[in-house]
Amino acid sequence: MPSMPTQQASEMCDVPPSHRAMRLSRRCVPLLLAAICVWLPSGHAQTGGTMQTSSNPAVPVNPGAGEKFTVTGTVIDATTGEPVHKALVQLNGIQRRTTFTDSGGRFQFEGVPAGGVSLAAQKPGYFSEQEMARASISPLDVGPNSAPAVVKLFPEAVVFGKVTTVDGVPLEHVSMTLTRLNFRDGQRHWDNQGSTNTDEDGHFRFANLRPGSYYLAAAPYSPLPENLLETDQPPTTGYRGAYYNGAPDVASASPLQLNPGQRSEANFSLIEVAIYRLSGIVSGYAANQGVGLQVLDQSGMQVPVDVEFNTENGRFDVRGLPAGSYVLKAISQSGPNQNVRAEVRFNLAGDLHNLHLALLPAIAIPVIVSMDSEPSAERWRRPGTGSYPSGPPVAVRLIGNGPGATDVFASFEGQPDQQKLIFRSVDPGRYSAVIDAQGSSYVASAEYGQTNLLTDDLVISAGAPAQSLNIALRNDSASLAGTVQVPEGWTHPVSVIAISEDAAKRSPRVGNYFPTRDNRAEPTQFNLGALAPGNYLVFAFDHLDDVEYSNSDVLQKYTSLAAHVTLLPNQRAHVTLELIRAEGASN
Repeated sequence: MPSMPTQQASEMCDVPPSHRAMRLSRRCVPLLLAAICVWLPSGHAQTGGTMQTSSNPAVPVNPGAGEKFTVTGTVIDATTGEPVHKALVQLNGIQRRTTFTDSGGRFQFEGVPAGGVSLAAQKPGYFSEQEMARASISPLDVGPNSAPAVVKLFPEAVVFGKVTTVDGVPLEHVSMTLTRLNFRDGQRHWDNQGSTNTDEDGHFRFANLRPGSYYLAAAPYSPLPENLLETDQPPTTGYRGAYYNGAPDVASASPLQLNPGQRSEANFSLIEVAIYRLSGIVSGYAANQGVGLQVLDQSGMQVPVDVEFNTENGRFDVRGLPAGSYVLKAISQSGPNQNVRAEVRFNLAGDLHNLHLALLPAIAIPVIVSMDSEPSAERWRRPGTGSYPSGPPVAVRLIGNGPGATDVFASFEGQPDQQKLIFRSVDPGRYSAVIDAQGSSYVASAEYGQTNLLTDDLVISAGAPAQSLNIALRNDSASLAGTVQVPEGWTHPVSVIAISEDAAKRSPRVGNYFPTRDNRAEPTQFNLGALAPGNYLVFAFDHLDDVEYSNSDVLQKYTSLAAHVTLLPNQRAHVTLELIRAEGASN
């Protein structure tokens, strides 16, 4: 900076100290501004108080106020490696930005602040990495050394085919249902993926499917009157329903194993059979209530058939049902909040009349929770009341076995100081009880009549009187911590699961282990709390999406890689686990 003129300096010395600061500020402001302008680098300009730069976008902008960079990358087809053009790419970070890929699948975001961001792509006919990932997607670190990103899209799978008679004649209006086999809580679940009807040439198609195991079924079919040459003659024959490969039920059907982008053809040849009439009476419903009637196949899947019902006399009529084995289910109400139901299994080999369905109150199962130790009871329950101010002590649900089965959840009813936990409208069938204690307590016992629900399934029989489900909790639980040996560079979370060897139906404890990104950092640990004292097998899987870990036969092939742990009351144990790759674990 240039030196101050001598005359000005002497004048400043003659000014009284009380006025010197004021005069200095007025005279020095222009000089200071000039000095700042001289100091600024020639590559920058000041416009409206904002710094601007003409440098390459990959170079940091205004390092003192936050670095910004250009993020580039390519969207590719995960199965072929080919670029995907016109895909919508979204960048999520401090800001949310979107753009489309060009003809070469390339994209670019400019002026992105340094730090972690996530990238996601989408396009009709594809699934994103986030939708397909079995583990969380690692964020992209934006900085001066960021490499171009590669974002994958997974093409949809498609199932298509044709339905004909055994002579090859196309069948129109046949209802086709696709069911996907999923796994929740380590147990099989059949999720409906939709239905469609065959066209005039017998063709059908299901698109937008993710990889997995699917079951395809053709429902029993009777020709519509408009499809007959002589419309005044009712049809006398129809076609028996079937699952893919001609199986009569899902248990014996062959699943379709779909990979990303796979087009799987599945053709059906339906067997012609006689069709019959089904009729009868429903009783036990309120005068002002209707009745829902459903015809189900042997696997519990609904059959698309018209059921006529007269609310005045309770008569029902089903015309044109092909010969076969079915279940007829009726549901109604006998009063406010009082569901009634009935079902009957039958084999249709001729006209079946005078079938009687007597509706009975749906099964309601009260849940009674007790505490084996007084301190645990006092911790949850407000003294002198039956309420739980910190939330319910347990969460209970019944998982139905087989296709068409639904889960039933226990809910709290009543006033806040008189709440009761109860299951409503439980259908007859076989269930697995999933009981999760809250806090640090564990389920010491769970019984329904003579059935120990920690070792056996719950079987509800039609017409049998309902009993209470009794649960006892304890608070001297153990805990387990540890690490997982993962390959170098592994960053995805690992699923850790503890399976009781003493009680096969006890709800497993599941947690996550998050490997450290920095090899120099102290290793992280997983923690599983509220474990019942006893013997456990502890597994570390790379994912649990399709692992049927409730099935001992599935886990058997991984037992050698598990850790055997015995836990004592109030013990905190430590274990080191080996990573298990779970590809194809459920097959």
